[in-house]
Amino acid sequence: MADGDRSALGLSVAATNLAVVTADRAVPRKPVLTLYRQRPPEVGVPSENPRLNEPGLVITDFVDRVGDPAGIAASDNSTHRSESLIADALRALAYTATDGRSLPESVAVTHPAHWDPVAVDSVQVALSQVSEWSRGSLVLLPDSAAALFALRASPGIPESGIVAVCDFGGSGTTLSLVNAAEGYQAIAPAVRYPEFSGDRLDQALLTHVVGDLSTAGSFDTSATSAIGSLKPLRAACRYAKEQLSSANATTLAADLPGYQGEIRLTRNDLEDAIRQQLDSFVGFFHEVLQRNGIRLGDLAAGASVGGGASIPLVTRTLSEQAGALVISAPRPHLTAAVGAALRAARGPGDHATALAPTALGSVSDATIISEMPIEPAAAPALAWSEAYDDSGLMPIRACEYGDRPAS
Repeated sequence: MADGDRSALGLSVAATNLAVVTADRAVPRKPVLTLYRQRPPEVGVPSENPRLNEPGLVITDFVDRVGDPAGIAASDNSTHRSESLIADALRALAYTATDGRSLPESVAVTHPAHWDPVAVDSVQVALSQVSEWSRGSLVLLPDSAAALFALRASPGIPESGIVAVCDFGGSGTTLSLVNAAEGYQAIAPAVRYPEFSGDRLDQALLTHVVGDLSTAGSFDTSATSAIGSLKPLRAACRYAKEQLSSANATTLAADLPGYQGEIRLTRNDLEDAIRQQLDSFVGFFHEVLQRNGIRLGDLAAGASVGGGASIPLVTRTLSEQAGALVISAPRPHLTAAVGAALRAARGPGDHATALAPTALGSVSDATIISEMPIEPAAAPALAWSEAYDDSGLMPIRACEYGDRPAS
């Protein structure tokens, strides 16, 4: 790989995770920003970031507040704009990837595909006010476009027909329909389905666990003391969900009124817990296709990205319902950031996916996707797909259902 490739950096923004990818490193962080008086902000939670070693002003839940004129009120009664917090968090995350060294000139940032132009524009302005990115060298694009960029590079996707991009995120699922034969131009605006999300799947698994304990007489859900005990159990369920994406069984520790000990969960338990919500997403998927006049036979492929794509049942069900090849990456929660890194490697002078100015200074998702290059990204793709993941999670194997598309 050329030295210039290593100087590129990709960042992704989502409601429950931020991520940065370089040629040899991948770092996810929770969107939690800690502001300090005497040093730059830090991003993440203490278990992720060892530099969170002194008290500061902690701000959370700011990603979904982009464009809110009221701003976010912090615990010290100060008010902060969400887009400025995002810019500060991304800058801190970028420096995490470089271990404090100078940031590369080639940087690309993804935003949720369902954001409206006003939200995109506000983030673009905030990023341009970061001194390192004030020279206009940063590219901003929707995560659906970045995901396609990554998947085209590896393992490859069809170059004709309609592709359904399903981004299974922590706060909801976003569905984007694009026409591969027309430069991956969006057929319709991306649509959001909040009822199928990582957060709701955590809750579904928690309900399953509590139900089993209650049926066995081990846990009294009516007890007042039970309410506070569910928060750590919910966190344990989230971890179990992640483990069951790659393992057939796991255990979680429970400390509840009337029950202390380990609970064994299997992948079948997880699938039973989430099946009803997955079925509701399937109904939404078919509704969106029908609304846009698309028959199942018209789909050339599906793309399964986001953290929820790691759950085998999710991608398998999507393949069955779409009746087409469904492609995912080894670590689907990083697909958008990988695509951003690949886009950044092309350099700011390559206008194939750069933001084109409009009267409002912003651009729609459809315009950005339509400017995706026809040719797959070149050499660095495999290296980025194998970038070291600082999350500490075991890598998830690639999921491909159906025949591999021709290269």
